[in-house]
Amino acid sequence: MSVELLRYPTYLWATLLLALMAWLMVIFILHFFVPKAMLKTYFKEPHFSPAEIEFFTGFPFAYIRTVMFMRLAGWPESGEKRGLTEAYKLAPSWFRVISRILIRFLFVGSALLGILGIFLFAGFYYFENFSS
Repeated sequence: MSVELLRYPTYLWATLLLALMAWLMVIFILHFFVPKAMLKTYFKEPHFSPAEIEFFTGFPFAYIRTVMFMRLAGWPESGEKRGLTEAYKLAPSWFRVISRILIRFLFVGSALLGILGIFLFAGFYYFENFSS
C-alpha cells in the first residue's frame, strides 16, 4: 500500500476547509443583513445581560451574534431559554431559509472535516511509521 491512497481524501478535506472558509465570508456579508427590528427588539435586557450585550457588539464577536440570530430565525424553539421564541416573526422568509441552509452546512461540513481529518491523520501516521 502506498501513501498515494490518501491523495483524494486529502483533496476532499482541503475542499471542505475552503468551503468552510467561504462560509465565514458569507457570514461576514450576511452580518449586515440581519433584520434590524430583530436586533432592536431582542438584543437587549432581559434577553441578554449587559455584559453579553457589550461582548457581542464589537468585532469579532458581533459575527457570533449574527449566527445566534440566524439560529433563532431558523429554529425558533432554540430561543426558549431566553424567551426568544417569537423572534423569528421579525425575520423575513429569505433570512429564515438562508439561516437554515447555512447552519446545516456548518454542522455537516464541520463534522465531515473533523472525521476526515482524523482518518487522514491516522493514515499518514501509519504510512510514516509502519509501512515499509
